[in-house]
Amino acid sequence: MRSPYLCVMLRIIRHIEQLLSVHDCVIIPGFGGFVLQVTPTWYKADEHRFEPLHKELVFNETLQHNDGLLVESYRQAEATDYRTAYQWVQADVAELKAQLSREGKVEMTPIGVFRRGEEGQLIFEASRDGDWLNASMFGLPAFSVEPLVLEHPVSVEEEKKERRQDVYYIPVNRRLVHWVAAAVVAIVVFLSASTSVEEVNRAAYTASFVPTEMLNASKQKTEQEAVKPIPRVAEPEVVPSFVTEEPKAEKKIEKPAPKQEVIQATEATPQKRYYIVIASLASREQAEQFMAGVGRKDCPKMAVLQTKGKYRVYADRFSDKVAAEKYQQILRKNPKYKDAWLFTWASK
Repeated sequence: MRSPYLCVMLRIIRHIEQLLSVHDCVIIPGFGGFVLQVTPTWYKADEHRFEPLHKELVFNETLQHNDGLLVESYRQAEATDYRTAYQWVQADVAELKAQLSREGKVEMTPIGVFRRGEEGQLIFEASRDGDWLNASMFGLPAFSVEPLVLEHPVSVEEEKKERRQDVYYIPVNRRLVHWVAAAVVAIVVFLSASTSVEEVNRAAYTASFVPTEMLNASKQKTEQEAVKPIPRVAEPEVVPSFVTEEPKAEKKIEKPAPKQEVIQATEATPQKRYYIVIASLASREQAEQFMAGVGRKDCPKMAVLQTKGKYRVYADRFSDKVAAEKYQQILRKNPKYKDAWLFTWASK
């Protein structure tokens, strides 16, 4: 047969456990409140331990008001009214306090343990088995990872010795190096002095756009011309015939050149004309009808100029722009030709 105390403890523990699985804060009226705190993932370096995201249960003795959660849980479980459920909660809390004052310790598995301190303060130690609280946190357990340890640690001095053993030093005599350098310089000077400048073929180092065959041919011609005057002194008959033929060839070559230049210059220069236009029409028939209506009394030199698909009737044309502008001013005094304008056209 169970004792009344055991039945009371089992009942209140069962209700608190159910409420903490749903709510983050459950208050025991007149005793204190349980609060769930979320602790993020962290690493404990001294133990090499990784703690996953989990909830921790703490107790706050100052929370002693009635929030209604525990009373409502009693009412639903016992199928009674709120007043009766509240009386049962008060009775269970009174029994909990009496047990704590008699024995100084109350175990509430799996929630934790309550103790009275030396100064009478209430101390709560949460149970280490908190898996029932971390169901919503994926239930990940904590784990430890031991760091790697070298079986044969190598000191810094040993590493330096190994590096020094890999480097090989070859002793070199500085005097020998100077002698070798002096010998090399002497050989270079001797080779440069022994090379004859006269033996260098200058034609091979000449940069030109003319082939070497043409250069050789011109060189042979100049040599022949330099040699020819000697036999000419012995044969006087050849000299006058050679002198008389050269000026004739020069006269025939020089005469046509200036004529071609003069003809090209006269053909390329266009001549500007200045027309005093009195009408611009789309067809020649319209231009002739306009001229017939105007008559040649006022404009005796009236004619038609066709340019770029247009037929312009002009009163007169001039080769001098100043004369054309003067005539334009005189013609505009007549109301019929007040819109006369100056048109410039370059004819070839």
